[in-house]
Amino acid sequence: MRQITLTPEQEKFLERLLNTGKYNTFQEAIARGFQLLEEEDDDIKLPSYFKGTESAKKLLKEKIKKYREELENNKNKPIDPERARLSQELRELFDKTQAIPGIQEITEEEIAAEIEAYRRGE
Repeated sequence: MRQITLTPEQEKFLERLLNTGKYNTFQEAIARGFQLLEEEDDDIKLPSYFKGTESAKKLLKEKIKKYREELENNKNKPIDPERARLSQELRELFDKTQAIPGIQEITEEEIAAEIEAYRRGE
């Protein structure tokens, strides 16, 4: 176990943290500081609204890291011609749909109403 020496400013800061009641001991406050440093050091940032368990977050980060590595490794590989053709067709379809007058003005409510009507068989 290591011992550290705090500056007077750091001691005052820890005292203020304890006085807020957010932390019960110096150890809790320092542990939180290390947790934040680990998160900062982590190159994969999950959005703050992601509310999974720690194991789920870790698994997701591992999958993202693996995906990024695969993406990087495949960056210079030639694209499968069939995949490129399908991708181009999809882009063209998107362009055609966006060019239809009135498509861009559809509201979320109108979309929801259309979905509900479809589900009712109308």
